[in-house]
Amino acid sequence: MTPRASEVSFDFRGRAALVTGGTQGIGRAVAEALARAGAGVAVCARTEADVAAAVEALRPLGPGEVCGLTADLADADAPSRLIQDAAARLGPLDVLVNNAAAQGNFPFPAMDLERWRWMAQVNLDAPFELSRRFVLALHARNAGGAIVNVVTNQVVRHAVGRVGYGSTKLGLVGLTRTLALELADSGIRVNAVAPGFVDVERIAREFDDLDDRRAAMPTGRFVRPDEVARAVLFLACDASAAISGVVLPIDGGHHLDGTWVRG
Repeated sequence: MTPRASEVSFDFRGRAALVTGGTQGIGRAVAEALARAGAGVAVCARTEADVAAAVEALRPLGPGEVCGLTADLADADAPSRLIQDAAARLGPLDVLVNNAAAQGNFPFPAMDLERWRWMAQVNLDAPFELSRRFVLALHARNAGGAIVNVVTNQVVRHAVGRVGYGSTKLGLVGLTRTLALELADSGIRVNAVAPGFVDVERIAREFDDLDDRRAAMPTGRFVRPDEVARAVLFLACDASAAISGVVLPIDGGHHLDGTWVRG
């Protein structure tokens, strides 16, 4: 039953979720929020140390089982293994959060085909195959579920040096909308969140003009990872049962502002 507005809550007890790239940044915030909401949570990353540290931190947060999986989504075989291993550890999956991403500033035409294919594999091919395996498992048990893809506000703003990242994330927007339409009658919803600059450690390492970038935000600040996480949980929970195929900007209005489109 669809909850009334007064009954909206993030209660994921009895549900299982897989979060790719779930050991840091946005993915870590999503995994923490799901764990606190009672979900069983599987997180994956490329290194065992990152996975182990995330699992140790997540386990005390809620009653659900937490497990860590090591995978590199640049490996074409990784998505099918991830879905299978997560279900083996947690039971049938109800939520898939495609958060892992390959990033980097590679201006055109300096960006070569090898980098392009790497970004396409991680940012588009892997979410496609993860979603396909996830949906096949849902169909096998005649169940509904939710997919939330993490894209970027660069799908509307665009930026110099981000030809690979912006193009592959635009492809993920297309996948989101098409799957939402194709799966609507099976109780499976597909949505996306489009964060702007998020206050995570990575941007402090990659950019030396953070004060200028922060000042360019309409709100005067970057987005917090937990703000993205709450939007992901909303799109995955029963309160958003009538919502599918949306791409929700979470950037303090930055997508509305035509200034500052540097890399």
